[in-house]
Amino acid sequence: MRAELQALHKRLSTTSLYVTHDQVEAMTLANRMIVMNGGRAEQIGAPLEVYAKPASTFVASFIGSPPMNLIPAERGGRPVLHGLRPEHLEPCAESDAILHAQVDLVEPLGADTLAHGVVNGARIIVRLPAATAVREGSLPLRFDPAHEHFFDAASGKRID
Repeated sequence: MRAELQALHKRLSTTSLYVTHDQVEAMTLANRMIVMNGGRAEQIGAPLEVYAKPASTFVASFIGSPPMNLIPAERGGRPVLHGLRPEHLEPCAESDAILHAQVDLVEPLGADTLAHGVVNGARIIVRLPAATAVREGSLPLRFDPAHEHFFDAASGKRID
């Protein structure tokens, strides 16, 4: 159906407004999107911009499947939520670890494997290539700092 809607939009070459609660539809059909929360616009932008730089924890949790991990932390003495997308975390040697997850569930999905666990009391998900050997227990993780996000713990707003 998404392909049909894209073809129709292209053929008609007109502005259209499509309302959906399905984030996959929103990401694939939109040139620009509005993420609504409680009747107000939480963020407006191109789908990949919204995905790459969510304005709040609400947007970070809504856009992306699985959603962004939000881990309690401190930054300059201020309580924050450290945002990391599941696909931006990767297993590593203990000596290279930035985080340690305590994995309690592994879901082999075919193309991907999802490892579910806990970091600093927060539930997280790590998206791994299917061939990655992972099991329950401690999992040392690293990430590229270019992919980390910080949000104010009280307001949920992005900290740049």
